[in-house]
Amino acid sequence: MKNKIGYSFLFVSLFCTLLYGLDKWTSDNPSDSSLIRIGLSDIDSSNCQVCESNEIYYESGCKRCIQDGIVLTAHVSNERLYNLGWSNNDGMYYGDNKCDGSKNFKNTSANTNDTYYIEILKNNQSIKTNFYTDEEFSNLKESVSIDICSNPTNLQYIRISNEDGKPAGNGGKLSGYIDDIEISNYSNENFSPIFSTSFNECQDNTCNDLWKFRNPEKIFINTYKDHISFSSQVLGTNDYAHLKLNQELPNSWLMKFKFHIDELEEHPHGKGVLKLEPEIRQIILGLPALIFPFIAYVMMRKINSFYPGGIMIVIGIIIITGILANLTQNNLFVINLNIVILGISVLIIILGIFKMLLRKKKDTNEINN
Repeated sequence: MKNKIGYSFLFVSLFCTLLYGLDKWTSDNPSDSSLIRIGLSDIDSSNCQVCESNEIYYESGCKRCIQDGIVLTAHVSNERLYNLGWSNNDGMYYGDNKCDGSKNFKNTSANTNDTYYIEILKNNQSIKTNFYTDEEFSNLKESVSIDICSNPTNLQYIRISNEDGKPAGNGGKLSGYIDDIEISNYSNENFSPIFSTSFNECQDNTCNDLWKFRNPEKIFINTYKDHISFSSQVLGTNDYAHLKLNQELPNSWLMKFKFHIDELEEHPHGKGVLKLEPEIRQIILGLPALIFPFIAYVMMRKINSFYPGGIMIVIGIIIITGILANLTQNNLFVINLNIVILGISVLIIILGIFKMLLRKKKDTNEINN
Protein backbone atom coordinates (compact mmCIF):
# COMPACT_ATOMS: atom_id res chain seq x y z
CA MET A 1 0.00 0.00 0.00
CA LYS A 2 2.82 2.39 0.89
CA ASN A 3 4.46 1.67 -2.45
CA LYS A 4 1.30 2.65 -4.36
CA ILE A 5 0.99 5.87 -2.38
CA GLY A 6 4.69 6.55 -2.96
CA TYR A 7 4.30 6.08 -6.71
CA SER A 8 1.28 8.41 -6.59
CA PHE A 9 3.40 11.12 -4.97
CA LEU A 10 6.10 10.66 -7.63
CA PHE A 11 3.70 10.84 -10.56
CA VAL A 12 1.90 13.85 -9.09
CA SER A 13 5.29 15.53 -8.65
CA LEU A 14 6.26 14.73 -12.24
CA PHE A 15 2.88 15.97 -13.51
CA CYS A 16 3.19 19.22 -11.51
CA THR A 17 6.76 19.69 -12.75
CA LEU A 18 5.68 19.36 -16.40
CA LEU A 19 2.64 21.64 -15.93
CA TYR A 20 4.75 24.23 -14.11
CA GLY A 21 7.31 24.19 -16.91
CA LEU A 22 4.62 24.54 -19.58
CA ASP A 23 2.91 27.44 -17.82
CA LYS A 24 6.22 29.18 -17.09
CA TRP A 25 7.51 28.65 -20.62
CA THR A 26 4.37 30.19 -22.14
CA SER A 27 4.32 33.14 -19.73
CA ASP A 28 5.17 36.74 -20.60
CA ASN A 29 6.67 38.69 -17.75
CA PRO A 30 8.56 41.84 -18.71
CA SER A 31 9.57 44.11 -15.89
CA ASP A 32 7.41 46.98 -17.18
CA SER A 33 3.82 47.49 -18.22
CA SER A 34 2.20 49.66 -20.86
CA LEU A 35 1.33 53.15 -19.62
CA ILE A 36 0.77 56.74 -20.65
CA ARG A 37 1.89 59.84 -18.76
CA ILE A 38 0.69 63.40 -19.26
CA GLY A 39 1.95 66.42 -17.35
CA LEU A 40 4.33 69.34 -17.22
CA SER A 41 8.12 69.45 -16.95
CA ASP A 42 11.06 71.82 -17.03
CA ILE A 43 12.70 69.82 -19.87
CA ASP A 44 11.41 68.44 -23.13
CA SER A 45 11.08 64.73 -23.88
CA SER A 46 13.83 64.50 -26.46
CA ASN A 47 16.84 65.52 -24.44
CA CYS A 48 17.82 64.25 -21.01
CA GLN A 49 20.86 66.07 -19.72
CA VAL A 50 21.28 64.20 -16.41
CA CYS A 51 20.26 60.61 -15.70
CA GLU A 52 19.89 58.80 -12.37
CA SER A 53 22.85 56.48 -11.74
CA ASN A 54 22.56 52.97 -13.23
CA GLU A 55 19.28 53.73 -15.02
CA ILE A 56 18.30 52.43 -18.48
CA TYR A 57 19.11 54.54 -21.55
CA TYR A 58 16.88 54.73 -24.60
CA GLU A 59 17.77 56.26 -27.95
CA SER A 60 15.81 59.30 -26.78
CA GLY A 61 17.37 59.55 -23.33
CA CYS A 62 17.24 57.67 -20.07
CA LYS A 63 14.36 56.16 -18.16
CA ARG A 64 14.86 58.07 -14.91
CA CYS A 65 15.73 61.51 -16.15
CA ILE A 66 16.48 64.21 -13.57
CA GLN A 67 13.85 66.95 -13.88
CA ASP A 68 11.19 69.08 -12.22
CA GLY A 69 7.71 67.97 -13.15
CA ILE A 70 4.13 67.01 -12.31
CA VAL A 71 2.56 64.05 -14.08
CA LEU A 72 -0.56 61.87 -14.19
CA THR A 73 -0.14 58.20 -15.13
CA ALA A 74 -2.54 55.57 -16.47
CA HIS A 75 -1.21 52.01 -16.68
CA VAL A 76 -2.30 48.37 -17.13
CA SER A 77 -0.58 46.57 -14.22
CA ASN A 78 -1.77 45.50 -10.76
CA GLU A 79 -5.10 47.23 -9.99
CA ARG A 80 -4.58 49.77 -12.81
CA LEU A 81 -5.14 52.71 -10.43
CA TYR A 82 -4.41 56.16 -11.82
CA ASN A 83 -1.40 57.82 -10.23
CA LEU A 84 -0.36 61.41 -9.51
CA GLY A 85 3.34 62.18 -9.27
CA TRP A 86 5.82 65.03 -8.96
CA SER A 87 9.57 65.60 -8.89
CA ASN A 88 12.06 68.30 -7.99
CA ASN A 89 15.53 67.63 -9.36
CA ASP A 90 14.78 63.90 -9.48
CA GLY A 91 13.25 61.31 -11.78
CA MET A 92 9.68 61.94 -12.86
CA TYR A 93 7.23 61.03 -10.01
CA TYR A 94 10.13 60.39 -7.57
CA GLY A 95 9.58 63.55 -5.48
CA ASP A 96 12.81 64.88 -4.00
CA ASN A 97 15.44 63.72 -1.51
CA LYS A 98 13.02 64.29 1.39
CA CYS A 99 9.57 63.18 0.18
CA ASP A 100 7.97 60.46 -1.88
CA GLY A 101 6.62 61.76 -5.18
CA SER A 102 3.78 59.41 -6.04
CA LYS A 103 0.22 58.70 -4.88
CA ASN A 104 -2.40 56.34 -6.28
CA PHE A 105 -6.08 57.01 -6.61
CA LYS A 106 -8.00 54.71 -4.26
CA ASN A 107 -11.04 53.90 -6.38
CA THR A 108 -10.40 55.02 -9.95
CA SER A 109 -8.63 52.55 -12.22
CA ALA A 110 -7.99 52.52 -15.95
CA ASN A 111 -10.57 50.62 -18.02
CA THR A 112 -11.60 50.31 -21.65
CA ASN A 113 -13.97 53.09 -22.74
CA ASP A 114 -13.05 55.32 -19.79
CA THR A 115 -13.70 59.00 -20.46
CA TYR A 116 -12.61 61.46 -17.78
CA TYR A 117 -12.34 65.23 -17.65
CA ILE A 118 -9.29 65.86 -15.52
CA GLU A 119 -7.97 68.81 -13.53
CA ILE A 120 -4.44 69.08 -12.15
CA LEU A 121 -4.27 72.06 -9.79
CA LYS A 122 -0.98 73.24 -8.30
CA ASN A 123 -1.41 75.76 -5.52
CA ASN A 124 2.00 76.66 -4.07
CA GLN A 125 3.17 73.41 -2.45
CA SER A 126 -0.03 71.45 -2.88
CA ILE A 127 -1.07 69.40 -5.91
CA LYS A 128 -4.63 68.20 -6.42
CA THR A 129 -6.06 66.10 -9.25
CA ASN A 130 -9.80 65.82 -9.84
CA PHE A 131 -11.48 63.25 -12.07
CA TYR A 132 -14.87 64.31 -13.47
CA THR A 133 -17.26 62.28 -15.61
CA ASP A 134 -18.77 65.22 -17.49
CA GLU A 135 -17.33 67.90 -19.73
CA GLU A 136 -18.66 70.65 -17.48
CA PHE A 137 -16.29 69.44 -14.72
CA SER A 138 -19.16 69.25 -12.24
CA ASN A 139 -19.66 65.52 -11.50
CA LEU A 140 -16.61 64.65 -9.39
CA LYS A 141 -15.68 60.95 -9.30
CA GLU A 142 -12.53 61.11 -7.17
CA SER A 143 -9.88 63.54 -6.02
CA VAL A 144 -6.28 62.99 -4.87
CA SER A 145 -4.00 65.54 -3.19
CA ILE A 146 -0.28 65.63 -2.43
CA ASP A 147 1.53 68.09 -0.18
CA ILE A 148 4.97 68.46 -1.70
CA CYS A 149 8.19 69.19 0.17
CA SER A 150 9.71 71.45 -2.48
CA ASN A 151 8.54 73.28 -5.54
CA PRO A 152 8.99 71.98 -9.10
CA THR A 153 10.07 75.07 -11.01
CA ASN A 154 10.60 76.32 -14.59
CA LEU A 155 7.72 74.17 -15.87
CA GLN A 156 7.35 75.04 -19.55
CA TYR A 157 6.78 71.77 -21.46
CA ILE A 158 3.59 69.78 -21.86
CA ARG A 159 4.76 66.19 -22.02
CA ILE A 160 3.01 63.00 -23.08
CA SER A 161 5.10 59.86 -22.82
CA ASN A 162 4.61 56.10 -22.78
CA GLU A 163 8.04 55.43 -21.17
CA ASP A 164 7.36 51.87 -22.18
CA GLY A 165 10.18 49.91 -20.62
CA LYS A 166 12.89 47.49 -21.64
CA PRO A 167 13.19 44.83 -22.90
CA ALA A 168 10.42 44.73 -25.49
CA GLY A 169 7.76 42.20 -24.55
CA ASN A 170 4.13 41.63 -23.69
CA GLY A 171 3.40 44.28 -21.11
CA GLY A 172 -0.21 44.72 -22.13
CA LYS A 173 -1.60 47.53 -24.24
CA LEU A 174 -3.13 50.95 -23.66
CA SER A 175 -4.53 53.15 -26.41
CA GLY A 176 -6.79 56.17 -26.51
CA TYR A 177 -6.65 59.94 -26.91
CA ILE A 178 -6.15 63.27 -25.11
CA ASP A 179 -8.09 66.39 -26.05
CA ASP A 180 -9.08 69.91 -24.99
CA ILE A 181 -5.92 70.83 -23.08
CA GLU A 182 -6.15 74.07 -21.12
CA ILE A 183 -3.59 75.69 -18.82
CA SER A 184 -4.35 78.73 -16.66
CA ASN A 185 -2.63 80.90 -14.11
CA TYR A 186 -4.21 80.52 -10.67
CA SER A 187 -4.12 83.52 -8.35
CA ASN A 188 -6.48 84.64 -5.58
CA GLU A 189 -9.15 82.13 -6.64
CA ASN A 190 -9.06 83.53 -10.17
CA PHE A 191 -7.91 81.88 -13.38
CA SER A 192 -6.33 83.57 -16.38
CA PRO A 193 -5.62 81.54 -19.55
CA ILE A 194 -2.07 80.70 -20.58
CA PHE A 195 -2.58 78.02 -23.23
CA SER A 196 -5.41 76.03 -24.79
CA THR A 197 -5.91 73.67 -27.72
CA SER A 198 -8.65 71.42 -29.05
CA PHE A 199 -6.42 70.40 -31.98
CA ASN A 200 -9.03 71.51 -34.53
CA GLU A 201 -6.60 74.23 -35.57
CA CYS A 202 -4.00 71.62 -36.55
CA GLN A 203 -3.52 71.02 -40.26
CA ASP A 204 -1.01 68.18 -39.91
CA ASN A 205 0.05 65.61 -37.32
CA THR A 206 2.58 67.98 -35.71
CA CYS A 207 0.26 71.02 -35.70
CA ASN A 208 2.70 73.06 -37.78
CA ASP A 209 5.65 71.81 -35.70
CA LEU A 210 4.23 73.11 -32.43
CA TRP A 211 4.34 69.53 -31.13
CA LYS A 212 7.40 67.31 -31.30
CA PHE A 213 7.01 63.55 -31.66
CA ARG A 214 9.49 60.71 -31.50
CA ASN A 215 7.33 58.06 -33.15
CA PRO A 216 4.23 59.46 -34.94
CA GLU A 217 2.83 55.94 -35.22
CA LYS A 218 2.47 55.64 -31.44
CA ILE A 219 1.71 59.20 -30.33
CA PHE A 220 0.42 61.69 -32.90
CA ILE A 221 -2.16 64.36 -33.65
CA ASN A 222 -5.17 62.80 -35.34
CA THR A 223 -6.30 65.56 -37.69
CA TYR A 224 -9.47 63.65 -38.62
CA LYS A 225 -10.75 63.52 -35.03
CA ASP A 226 -8.89 66.55 -33.64
CA HIS A 227 -7.06 65.06 -30.69
CA ILE A 228 -3.74 63.44 -29.72
CA SER A 229 -3.92 59.69 -30.13
CA PHE A 230 -1.64 57.34 -28.21
CA SER A 231 -0.89 53.63 -28.34
CA SER A 232 1.37 52.26 -25.62
CA GLN A 233 3.07 48.87 -25.74
CA VAL A 234 6.36 47.69 -24.25
CA LEU A 235 8.63 48.25 -27.25
CA GLY A 236 11.72 49.57 -25.47
CA THR A 237 11.59 52.87 -27.35
CA ASN A 238 10.16 55.48 -24.93
CA ASP A 239 7.91 57.29 -27.42
CA TYR A 240 6.73 60.79 -26.58
CA ALA A 241 5.18 64.09 -27.58
CA HIS A 242 5.93 67.50 -26.14
CA LEU A 243 5.06 71.16 -26.68
CA LYS A 244 6.94 74.18 -25.38
CA LEU A 245 4.74 76.86 -23.84
CA ASN A 246 5.44 80.52 -24.48
CA GLN A 247 6.28 81.08 -20.82
CA GLU A 248 7.29 79.23 -17.70
CA LEU A 249 4.36 78.51 -15.45
CA PRO A 250 3.85 80.50 -12.25
CA ASN A 251 3.90 78.90 -8.81
CA SER A 252 0.15 78.17 -8.95
CA TRP A 253 -1.70 76.97 -12.04
CA LEU A 254 -4.47 74.73 -13.37
CA MET A 255 -4.24 72.17 -16.17
CA LYS A 256 -7.41 70.63 -17.66
CA PHE A 257 -7.87 68.00 -20.37
CA LYS A 258 -10.10 65.23 -21.65
CA PHE A 259 -8.73 61.67 -21.36
CA HIS A 260 -10.22 58.63 -23.10
CA ILE A 261 -9.16 54.96 -23.29
CA ASP A 262 -10.14 53.06 -26.45
CA GLU A 263 -8.45 49.76 -25.67
CA LEU A 264 -6.79 48.22 -22.62
CA GLU A 265 -5.07 44.87 -22.31
CA GLU A 266 -3.86 44.03 -18.82
CA HIS A 267 -0.25 43.26 -18.04
CA PRO A 268 -0.01 39.43 -18.04
CA HIS A 269 1.78 39.38 -14.65
CA GLY A 270 3.76 36.31 -15.66
CA LYS A 271 0.66 34.27 -16.54
CA GLY A 272 1.07 31.43 -18.98
CA VAL A 273 -1.29 29.07 -20.81
CA LEU A 274 -2.94 28.01 -17.51
CA LYS A 275 -3.69 31.68 -16.65
CA LEU A 276 -2.32 31.23 -13.13
CA GLU A 277 -0.84 34.09 -11.15
CA PRO A 278 2.91 33.36 -10.61
CA GLU A 279 2.40 33.13 -6.83
CA ILE A 280 -0.45 30.62 -7.27
CA ARG A 281 1.63 28.63 -9.75
CA GLN A 282 4.42 28.39 -7.19
CA ILE A 283 2.04 27.09 -4.52
CA ILE A 284 -0.15 24.58 -6.39
CA LEU A 285 2.47 23.32 -8.87
CA GLY A 286 5.93 24.30 -7.65
CA LEU A 287 5.69 23.11 -4.05
CA PRO A 288 4.31 19.60 -4.86
CA ALA A 289 6.98 19.19 -7.54
CA LEU A 290 9.71 19.84 -4.94
CA ILE A 291 8.25 18.22 -1.80
CA PHE A 292 6.51 15.08 -3.05
CA PRO A 293 9.71 13.28 -4.21
CA PHE A 294 11.02 13.35 -0.63
CA ILE A 295 7.75 11.97 0.73
CA ALA A 296 7.82 9.23 -1.90
CA TYR A 297 11.45 8.38 -1.10
CA VAL A 298 10.64 7.88 2.59
CA MET A 299 7.59 5.79 1.83
CA MET A 300 9.38 3.64 -0.78
CA ARG A 301 12.75 3.26 0.91
CA LYS A 302 12.31 -0.53 1.16
CA ILE A 303 11.01 -1.15 -2.37
CA ASN A 304 13.43 -2.98 -4.68
CA SER A 305 12.94 -1.18 -8.02
CA PHE A 306 14.84 1.11 -10.37
CA TYR A 307 11.70 3.06 -11.28
CA PRO A 308 11.32 5.35 -8.22
CA GLY A 309 14.94 6.47 -8.50
CA GLY A 310 14.62 6.99 -12.24
CA ILE A 311 11.50 9.11 -11.86
CA MET A 312 13.20 11.22 -9.17
CA ILE A 313 16.19 11.82 -11.45
CA VAL A 314 13.87 12.91 -14.28
CA ILE A 315 12.01 15.31 -11.98
CA GLY A 316 15.26 16.86 -10.75
CA ILE A 317 16.65 17.28 -14.28
CA ILE A 318 13.46 18.94 -15.54
CA ILE A 319 13.46 21.43 -12.64
CA ILE A 320 17.16 22.26 -13.11
CA THR A 321 16.65 22.74 -16.86
CA GLY A 322 13.82 25.19 -16.16
CA ILE A 323 15.93 27.17 -13.70
CA LEU A 324 18.92 27.37 -16.07
CA ALA A 325 16.64 28.56 -18.87
CA ASN A 326 15.49 31.43 -16.65
CA LEU A 327 18.86 32.92 -15.65
CA THR A 328 18.04 36.33 -17.17
CA GLN A 329 16.36 37.42 -13.93
CA ASN A 330 18.18 40.24 -12.10
CA ASN A 331 15.92 40.36 -9.03
CA LEU A 332 17.97 39.39 -5.95
CA PHE A 333 15.09 37.55 -4.29
CA VAL A 334 14.42 35.53 -7.45
CA ILE A 335 18.12 34.71 -7.80
CA ASN A 336 18.32 33.46 -4.21
CA LEU A 337 15.11 31.47 -4.62
CA ASN A 338 16.47 29.84 -7.78
CA ILE A 339 19.65 28.86 -5.92
CA VAL A 340 17.56 27.17 -3.21
CA ILE A 341 15.46 25.34 -5.82
CA LEU A 342 18.62 24.23 -7.63
CA GLY A 343 19.94 22.79 -4.38
CA ILE A 344 16.70 20.91 -3.72
CA SER A 345 16.67 19.59 -7.29
CA VAL A 346 20.25 18.33 -6.99
CA LEU A 347 19.29 16.60 -3.74
CA ILE A 348 16.33 14.91 -5.48
CA ILE A 349 18.69 13.64 -8.20
CA ILE A 350 21.21 12.39 -5.62
CA LEU A 351 18.48 10.49 -3.75
CA GLY A 352 17.27 9.05 -7.06
CA ILE A 353 20.77 7.87 -7.93
CA PHE A 354 21.20 6.45 -4.43
CA LYS A 355 17.93 4.57 -4.79
CA MET A 356 19.02 3.07 -8.09
CA LEU A 357 22.46 2.12 -6.72
CA LEU A 358 20.83 0.30 -3.82
CA ARG A 359 18.76 -1.70 -6.27
CA LYS A 360 21.83 -2.48 -8.38
CA LYS A 361 23.77 -3.54 -5.29
CA LYS A 362 20.93 -5.83 -4.25
CA ASP A 363 20.83 -7.40 -7.73
CA THR A 364 24.61 -7.95 -7.63
CA ASN A 365 24.38 -9.61 -4.22
CA GLU A 366 21.60 -11.89 -5.42
CA ILE A 367 23.70 -12.96 -8.45
CA ASN A 368 26.75 -13.65 -6.27
CA ASN A 369 24.67 -15.73 -3.92
